[in-house]
Amino acid sequence: MIKAPGIYTDIAANDYHRDPCPAASLTQSVAKVLLAKSPLHAWHAHPRLNPDYAHDDDTKFDVGNIAHKMLLGRGKEIVVLEGFDDWRTKAAKEAREEAAQAGKLAVLGKHAARADRMAQAAREQLAMRDLGYLFGDQGNSEVVVAWQEGKIWLRQMIDWLSDDCVIFADYKTTDESAAPAALARKMVNDGWHIQAAMGERGLTNLGFETARFLFIVQEATVPYALNVVDVAGDALVMGRKMLDAAANTWTRCMRANRWPGYPLDIVTPEFPGWAEQQWLDREIKDAARERMPNDLIMAG
Repeated sequence: MIKAPGIYTDIAANDYHRDPCPAASLTQSVAKVLLAKSPLHAWHAHPRLNPDYAHDDDTKFDVGNIAHKMLLGRGKEIVVLEGFDDWRTKAAKEAREEAAQAGKLAVLGKHAARADRMAQAAREQLAMRDLGYLFGDQGNSEVVVAWQEGKIWLRQMIDWLSDDCVIFADYKTTDESAAPAALARKMVNDGWHIQAAMGERGLTNLGFETARFLFIVQEATVPYALNVVDVAGDALVMGRKMLDAAANTWTRCMRANRWPGYPLDIVTPEFPGWAEQQWLDREIKDAARERMPNDLIMAG
């Protein structure tokens, strides 16, 4: 249980996700929900506010969770189940449930083998970039930063933080492309800039000045290629602005204990420009075809 602001290296992921702060605290993931949807959605996504909250343990995250543990050396204890191709059989489901009740993550053998290859590929590719020290003994994995702003608590779990708190590193796995051209859109869609801004905000509040916010993004398919993203400049500035907006909304909602949903105004969406252009192009093509002789249309 967290009783005072600080940096904690001994809080288990399960305890963190239940929110160990003295009061319901704001995280970067809840901030993203506030910004993308509404305070009502954020309330439902919070383990301390929503009595019916259930953490998402979907098996689609298994490979990423295993690779995360193998690379960082911390995380939920894993039980590898051999002899099962999927989770459809009764025996497989029972084994998975038994592991869950013991606070462990049951995974299929094929997923564990794939995650092991991913983690090894990640280490090799980081070393090629002279970043082999990331996730090593020059820092700590799954570091929890907790702080107060007025009466409001905020918290964040950082995948890896260097001992001097200068380098923040987060490991992401994806079924999408990690090619350079895809990373700007993915950064915005997944909110890495907000996550970096949250880390900066917490560490600054505790008296540290973090210089680099690195996101290691690895494809979950062969050849397990990765890229390293440095969230800085305009991206970090936008992250700060968006986090400020989320934190202000969170503060108002916590003080009033009121969590409104979407605005009550009737919405009149603007017709997307791309859809309009698509239709106009079709009209032009249809008009051109109507001017063509029938024999040429049939030949086309």
